[in-house]
Amino acid sequence: MEKEEYKINFEKAEGYLNKGNFNQAIREFETVLEKWPDDPKCYNKLGVCYASLRDFIKAKSYLEKALTLDLKYPEPYNNLGNICLEEKEYEKSIKLYKKALELNPDYTAAHSNLGLAYKRTKRINEAVEHFKRVTEIDRKAPISEIKKIRMKTKTKNNIIIFVLILAVLIILWFLPKKLN
Repeated sequence: MEKEEYKINFEKAEGYLNKGNFNQAIREFETVLEKWPDDPKCYNKLGVCYASLRDFIKAKSYLEKALTLDLKYPEPYNNLGNICLEEKEYEKSIKLYKKALELNPDYTAAHSNLGLAYKRTKRINEAVEHFKRVTEIDRKAPISEIKKIRMKTKTKNNIIIFVLILAVLIILWFLPKKLN
């Protein structure tokens, strides 16, 4: 019963997050934490909410709290990397994305973000390597997973990732033609 209540409350909060209603999502995730104060996923989502509101100080504190509760949880590393990338701390973001990938080698968002960080540091070969890895992982994903991913593209971050992947595919398409 308690697990079901958690799932309902968490999904309600996540629904607000996915719709871009960050303040309501924050209230709902905080309500979840009142009953489940040691939930790293909830702290991670709060970090995402605050990062979306560009309150990077609060976002970092929630993401770091998620990591104190579970050092093997890759999403907070990726999300901290996103904040560092936004703050132009490229080397720090690269380290965080690499840590997320160490924990989950098939984490497409971390590969995509790492590719972007490498691109911003003019390390094009490494960037292309990670963008290619995203497409390889996506090709392996079962159709049901692809459908789930498409359903989640309503959030701002997923749309950005999709656009980045599309841009990389276009670059990869035209790159061989320019080299010939």
